[in-house]
Amino acid sequence: MTADTILPRPMGDIGILERRLERLRLERRGMPGSLDGRTDEPPWADLARSAESRADRLAGALGGTWIRGDGGGHVRIQPEPIRLPLDRDRIAALPDHPGPDVPLICLDTETTGLATGAGTVAFLVGLGWWLGDQFHQVQLLLPDQAGEPGMLDALADLLPPSGWLVTYNGRSFDWPLLVARFRLNRRPPPALAGHLDLLPFVRRVFGHRLSDARLKTVETELLGERRGHDIEGWEIPGRYLEMLRGGPVEPIAEVVRHNHEDVRSLARLMAHADRHLGAIGDRRSAPAGDLFGLARAYRRTRRDHDALDCLDAALEGPPRPIPTSPPGPTGPARRAWSTILTHRADAMDTEHPSPARLEMIVERARLLRRLGRHREALEAWRDVAHAGGPDAAFAWIEVAKCLEHRERDPAGALGACAAANRLAQRSRLLGRPLRNLEADLGRRRVRLGHRLSRVSATTSPAGSR
Repeated sequence: MTADTILPRPMGDIGILERRLERLRLERRGMPGSLDGRTDEPPWADLARSAESRADRLAGALGGTWIRGDGGGHVRIQPEPIRLPLDRDRIAALPDHPGPDVPLICLDTETTGLATGAGTVAFLVGLGWWLGDQFHQVQLLLPDQAGEPGMLDALADLLPPSGWLVTYNGRSFDWPLLVARFRLNRRPPPALAGHLDLLPFVRRVFGHRLSDARLKTVETELLGERRGHDIEGWEIPGRYLEMLRGGPVEPIAEVVRHNHEDVRSLARLMAHADRHLGAIGDRRSAPAGDLFGLARAYRRTRRDHDALDCLDAALEGPPRPIPTSPPGPTGPARRAWSTILTHRADAMDTEHPSPARLEMIVERARLLRRLGRHREALEAWRDVAHAGGPDAAFAWIEVAKCLEHRERDPAGALGACAAANRLAQRSRLLGRPLRNLEADLGRRRVRLGHRLSRVSATTSPAGSR
């Protein structure tokens, strides 16, 4: 009796693999091009044929072109350009915007998720740029993730090294994701001259009259545009992944249209800023809240003269109501914003200045002081002090500083300190003590008292001693 008859044959991993191999041979037997149950085609041949078929169907459904390259294929969609004038000299005058000779490339992506890690792919990239007063667009669509290197090569060819990207939240999401995809495919990301993210600009300048800062909200409430039926952002990854699993290609058409409108909205937003804020003359008719936000944006970039021009335009002339937006969502948040808009629209009442107007006067006084225009700053601080309100006590302190150090009027400065002290004591009685201000007032009053005593001693006649 041999050992084979005593010990049973082991049925571990080797036995399982042998059975799977035999089952695969039986399935392959009789197929065209096979010899002895084996096929000459690589195992990924069916997948490649499926990807090409999907690409052909996508190109036909979207009116695009199936581009084959060494790194893989993509569908290129290029609609007809539209007329959308943009004055580059005027737009270059806005804060953080590039010069007039810099190419502007609007960019938006559609992705398989909201993360920027290795598992997220940008399967659709939309681009737009100006040639004269014509706005051109192109979209690169990935029919299969294996073709990503080829699409990235095509994208790199479309981005000029001297150009600036124009995105909406692209500095935090779209561009970092694309840079990660280039590096994962062992390709250097395109070198660009700059990046203009319009989301911070919208929040600073127009945020006071928007219910939120989403691009769709900007389209509706600021630009007055409505898309009609549009796919929601959360639906987009699911539609693409369903297509990769063998689903129909037609649902991707709505995703492509959504991306197309996003890119076009970036261009429309640039044109809106050009028309209403690009020149000083146009700003005279802009809402006061927009000009206040623009002034703060200028001040942030140390362009104090431009910031002062915006505030002067906001504070002069008759009241200018906020433009009426199309009907939007209702509810507590929307009602709260409506209250703010009404409040801002009344900001030009000079007899009874609203907190919004006082806030602009305070900002203007600070700019005047920084520009060395101290007499004008003193008048602005006096306006705030006489108007009362939460900034009145601090305004009296600024009046005291100007009178003491610029006007050489210690008596007037001491009187301003007394006015500030009365407001501080009242605030303390109301249960809102201003401890820092009171401490500053104490030191300032003592110093001014000593200074007045020295002046009195030096000016008194010798016989009165």
